[in-house]
Amino acid sequence: MPAVELVAAIRRAGQEAWCTGNVDALDGVYAPDYVSHRPPFPDLRGLAEVKASIAGTRTAYSNIRAEYTEWIAEGRAIAYRYTMYMKHTGVSPTLPVPPTGKEIFLTGCVWIHVKNGKIIEEWDYSDYLGFLQQLGAVPPLG
Repeated sequence: MPAVELVAAIRRAGQEAWCTGNVDALDGVYAPDYVSHRPPFPDLRGLAEVKASIAGTRTAYSNIRAEYTEWIAEGRAIAYRYTMYMKHTGVSPTLPVPPTGKEIFLTGCVWIHVKNGKIIEEWDYSDYLGFLQQLGAVPPLG
């Protein structure tokens, strides 16, 4: 799959999975043995774990909207920036903070490796400190 088509497919799959909850939209873009690195969280191994993680996150956040920007694709690598906007209405399995009802956002950069037209590995570097500060779980610095 040409890079421009893969970028479009990644954007569509991300919108479907995160914003509407259709995690099966990831099937056409991600390899079954895909690995997700998202520090400081443990790695997710396999598409089933990633789908479960997204579904769990969606139990804590509603009204999710994602913006994907600044795409770069070269060879077997793709990188992009994102911002996700959401309302904190529940408890996440990975960040067990009581619901605040706050409108919050998360920004990050993702680095992707592709093989045979499918994503096999991702590194997601997000501003979790800023995210936790918005939730009130970590005090502002300074």
